[in-house]
Amino acid sequence: MMELIEYIKKAIYINLIYEDRYELILSGLKATLILTIVSFVAGTLLGMAFCAGKGSRNRVVRTVYRLFTQLMVKLPPLVLLMIFAYLIFVNSSLTPVAIAVVTFTLKCASHLAEMFRTAVDSVSPGEVEAARTLGYSRRQAFFRVVFPQALHQVMPLYKTQFVLTMQDTSVVSLLAIEDMSRAVTVISSRTMDPVVALVITSIVYLLLGFIANRMLSLADRSKHLYSGAAAQWQ
Repeated sequence: MMELIEYIKKAIYINLIYEDRYELILSGLKATLILTIVSFVAGTLLGMAFCAGKGSRNRVVRTVYRLFTQLMVKLPPLVLLMIFAYLIFVNSSLTPVAIAVVTFTLKCASHLAEMFRTAVDSVSPGEVEAARTLGYSRRQAFFRVVFPQALHQVMPLYKTQFVLTMQDTSVVSLLAIEDMSRAVTVISSRTMDPVVALVITSIVYLLLGFIANRMLSLADRSKHLYSGAAAQWQ
């Protein structure tokens, strides 16, 4: 037992404290958070636009959006990153971080567009027609009838997509971006013992996913409380 404790203490010292290697983890964590949050927020906004395009009355527009989102969804993030970095933006002045953000934003937006479209289509057309007969415009019917129900339907998948986007960013070490996965690689190459670094990184990813899930759940709960309070005052 004592030998195990000594091994853990020595491994933590070598992997984190010696040469201030914990700074690599912190730097990688910062890069991972920035890539994830920026890509997810931008992907959410772009996903709404894609969702609208997939529901367009124009058949050509619908087809273009459908084919593009399917392409983004089905290709692995590593392959997409290589396509954008080494083919599309090979001669551009974009930084590796910008290329990564574009890649993950488009992939996240495509996933979310599928979710949003499915959630919107799940609302009964009869409810929209009933709202229109009450004098609501199409915009009012969407935001007062369709949107609340669609949001409730999509929220569990929406929270999961944040975690998936964070996981996708683990391939950015391909572009020499100092993220969490690259930090582990660097530390492991110096210590020749990847176990502790991998365990720490796994714990960090799990904590980030848990915290993000809880924050989105609280935001969703607050929205329902606000909606309920607003309905009582009307």
